[in-house]
Amino acid sequence: FREHKSIPFIEEYKIEFESPTKVKIVVFEKSVVGYVSSMSSYMYFDKDGIIVESSGEQLPGVPWITGLEFGKIMLYEPLPVENQSTFQEILNLTQVLSVNEVQVDKIYYQSFAAGGAQIDLYIGDVVVELGNSENLGRKVAELSDILPELTGLAGTLYLDTYDESVTSPTYTFKKK
Repeated sequence: FREHKSIPFIEEYKIEFESPTKVKIVVFEKSVVGYVSSMSSYMYFDKDGIIVESSGEQLPGVPWITGLEFGKIMLYEPLPVENQSTFQEILNLTQVLSVNEVQVDKIYYQSFAAGGAQIDLYIGDVVVELGNSENLGRKVAELSDILPELTGLAGTLYLDTYDESVTSPTYTFKKK
């Protein structure tokens, strides 16, 4: 009957009164999109950039985000990155990866002072150089199609040369 309280791990909850003696509570957890490492802890954040968990253990299926410069991290507060557009690009990337069902171990994001960025994905023994954040959705869709061919290989796939105007693109893969 009152306004719902904000709970750190919970996206939303509903309370349904089924009878005078029976209550049904439906809880929707916040989805964790990535984590950063800080002082020997893993700090997990949600789609809004809020740190929702600090743990000494790595959660399976959650990518490690490296290359970011950030200040003091506080639980239940936004990840303090210098440039909020950087964080938005990372969130967009993690969502595109999820939609295309591409599971990554690590995302290296290097932001440049003059603007732009260099993004690398680590998938097992394969490094995927995406280049800048332009056409991320299309680059990840290409990666999704190529990935089965790379099973069991180690090396670097260069998707930084992606050009949407090329109808039959070719990409370089250098084995280790």
